[in-house]
Amino acid sequence: MSHHRHESDNQLLYDIKGLLERILHRLPPHRFPTSITFKENTMALPPVAGNTLVFTGTLAPAGATFPSDAVFTAVSSDPTVSPTVDPTGLIVTIPLPETFVDNPVSPFNVVYTATSASESGSITATITPSVPVPAFPTGITFAQTT
Repeated sequence: MSHHRHESDNQLLYDIKGLLERILHRLPPHRFPTSITFKENTMALPPVAGNTLVFTGTLAPAGATFPSDAVFTAVSSDPTVSPTVDPTGLIVTIPLPETFVDNPVSPFNVVYTATSASESGSITATITPSVPVPAFPTGITFAQTT
């Protein structure tokens, strides 16, 4: 009797595993991201007139993707700046016109939004370019020149 019960338990576990696999295959292949973090590309430029700043986004959680109907917007706090978002939604380009002047009291920023009707999802991030502050020297060495 115990041998028969053991086989029955194994069959039940096998049936449950098969059911779970079928459910997983019917779920959408992606999850709408819950957040995005932007970092300026390796050649970080200060937000000054004439520079074009490029930021790349990283989605969270890991494995999240935007669905094909995702719509991306980037709105500048400065009306003279027209940022763009690439079709992937992960690269924001911010060309600063020759007339651009950042106001330290109210720093320039770009508000990024991604939305999807099919997933009823939406995420927002604020990109605030900053002027890199040079490190104060910690020492000095003099060499005789004449």
